Amino acid sequence: MAKRLLLTTILNHNAQGLKPVTSLASIYLRKLHTKNVSFEEVTVPVRCGHVAAKLWGGDRNGQPILALHGWQDNAGTWDPLVPLLNVNRPILAIDFPGHGFSSNIPQGVQYYPWELPRFIYFLKKHFKWEKVSLLAHSMGSIASLRFASLFPDEVDFYIAIDSLIADDYDLEAVIERYPTHLRKLELDLDRLGTEPPSYTLEEIAKIWHLGTKMSVSLESTQYLMKRGLRQSKQDPNKYYFSRDARLKHILFTPEDKKFVEGVAKRLVCPTLYVKAIDSPFATDAFSVEMRESLERRNKNFECHFVPGTHHVHLNNPEIIAPLIHDFLQRHNLN
Repeated sequence: MAKRLLLTTILNHNAQGLKPVTSLASIYLRKLHTKNVSFEEVTVPVRCGHVAAKLWGGDRNGQPILALHGWQDNAGTWDPLVPLLNVNRPILAIDFPGHGFSSNIPQGVQYYPWELPRFIYFLKKHFKWEKVSLLAHSMGSIASLRFASLFPDEVDFYIAIDSLIADDYDLEAVIERYPTHLRKLELDLDRLGTEPPSYTLEEIAKIWHLGTKMSVSLESTQYLMKRGLRQSKQDPNKYYFSRDARLKHILFTPEDKKFVEGVAKRLVCPTLYVKAIDSPFATDAFSVEMRESLERRNKNFECHFVPGTHHVHLNNPEIIAPLIHDFLQRHNLN
């Protein structure tokens, strides 16, 4: 019973009534407290609706650190870590399009991984940032490396958790899966606008936990559920996943290794890479080769191996926070 009350309280804190803003300056006028985990909900107008975000405080005159989540997660992924970060700068955690409280992309199209670096560029231009400061996990990390490599003079630092490049996919396996992805994508396009299956809060917590192959601990699902669910109109006692169903069918196209190497070798900004040793991601031979290549090429690249799953920042933020603090202090970036 106590668990149900806790989850219900979490979900009652929603994003209704958000007002679009076109500049962070107006947000900085409000009182923010990082230490007691208070934050402001932010919406940014985009061409296909809006993007939602959480803004934690710091020096209100400082440029924010842009925090980017992983595939099918949302800005809540940073909730446990942010209160532990001893930073003087605001942190702006984005819900990528189709995730959290952000709008979906238009009907009739599908998500494309290379849209995310362009999205980072859009935010930089929108907020008139001179440079971008990146804190990212998984899909957000891959997008951030692409952006930081393509625009090396426009990034002052990059912190990556458990991912750097897209894993080296087996070409035959990808081709084998393409027909299934395309069929399921068509089904989801036909279902857009209809309510998906709904579940009790306890069921959803278990589905989320198991759906990540237990990378997100059962306890940590609460942080993602805050922004990742909607109440069913058919049964008010149940909820459904609000993320865009098309996200499940992104066609990850294997990239030529020489292309990936050509992109990555342009990474010159101070970079902190934290690799979770219990995660299966970025453990293939090519990912390891690319990490070692970055270590050789970039004198400001550092890598730390830590115990934990792919979502180590969410489950064990106390492991990650000191590494980020030391990195920012060492490069005078705080």
